Amino acid sequence: MIYVHAERLLTPIGEAPKKGKEMSKIMEEFDVDIVLEKGKVVDILKHKSVKDFTLHVKLATPGLIDPHTHIPFYGRRAKEFYMRSRGKSYSEIFSEGGGIHSTVRFVRNATIGEIVNFNLPFLKEFLRRGVVAIEGKSGYGLDKFTELKQLKALKILNEVQEVHIAPTFLGFHAIPLDREKEDYVGTVKTWLDDVKAFSDTVDVFCDYGVFLPEDIEGFFVELKKNGFKLRFHADEIKNVGATRLAVKLGAVSADHLLKITDDDIREVSNSDTVAVLMPGTSFYLGEEYAPARKLIEYGAAVALASDFNPGSCPVYEPAFVMHLALKFLKMEPEEILTAYTLNAAYVLGIENGAILPGRKCDIALWNTTEFLDIPYMFQYNFLSGVVINGKVKLYENVP
Repeated sequence: MIYVHAERLLTPIGEAPKKGKEMSKIMEEFDVDIVLEKGKVVDILKHKSVKDFTLHVKLATPGLIDPHTHIPFYGRRAKEFYMRSRGKSYSEIFSEGGGIHSTVRFVRNATIGEIVNFNLPFLKEFLRRGVVAIEGKSGYGLDKFTELKQLKALKILNEVQEVHIAPTFLGFHAIPLDREKEDYVGTVKTWLDDVKAFSDTVDVFCDYGVFLPEDIEGFFVELKKNGFKLRFHADEIKNVGATRLAVKLGAVSADHLLKITDDDIREVSNSDTVAVLMPGTSFYLGEEYAPARKLIEYGAAVALASDFNPGSCPVYEPAFVMHLALKFLKMEPEEILTAYTLNAAYVLGIENGAILPGRKCDIALWNTTEFLDIPYMFQYNFLSGVVINGKVKLYENVP
């Protein structure tokens, strides 16, 4: 049994996904002991001296959950960063064989061992910033062998380090340079039995220049009938109706949403499809930000993620994502906490996300009593420790 003595406790309450005004409802307690046993919260009590092993922290929150990353990848794209800073757009770089296709070449030429070793340091950095679970995707293969190689790498990464990874198949990340779109979609259909051994979730980049709703709707209907959960990269570059299709098909999430309309926002708000927003990508690409304030005011469920990838957002720092969410998405601190914990957990289909008796919960321990300090001074790591599955995995930087 472990006792976490928290000077302050902040946690979302209830069941996910939290929508609209409900995202602001946070339980706040002071000077409490969080009692943990067998990976679950047993009780939350007013603090008293105990003989059992006790961690003392200034602030306890649920462990952070990043529901959209592109781990595992291989190689870097610093030259594209330079090209973009000199005026090249994401679409221009993509059309010239850069962007996703550049990483595809790296990943195809890498072994599973090289991919695992390349991504391990990133996962350690996530953990040191309070992130206890992430989503990882394939999508840098665009052929059966390499897509499965990425999914196998995710399986190994899940086994050799502490951050939980929810695997997603993103074979529809781009159209291979040597294939026609319709032919490629038909080919991917033949991979699904192999994919299902590693993942029950399928994602698609549904946008201008990639896969349009009419390209994939029929197939995605079949995917859902066959037990796959659906996710969408939706309406990031142009509004092509991806968000509306995601809602229509009951997708778990629609991600990015930079170009959505008020009608799209109403559709999302009247559904359980979570709007996963990634302000780091907008910052890095110099693009507009998603309409988070309007989504929340209309009653949508919002989650926050990094979109960590080698091209359009090589950012994994959750404090910086929170900073951008506060400053540019105009989200309130309570909404940010819910978006990065309970709602993000719902997207990944895991129980974490709230510190409540009877719930499984991984806990982030912070060396400040003020949650706002984390996005305010984002370059300083306030994390003191992490408790995962009831076990202390990291405990340092303690006052």
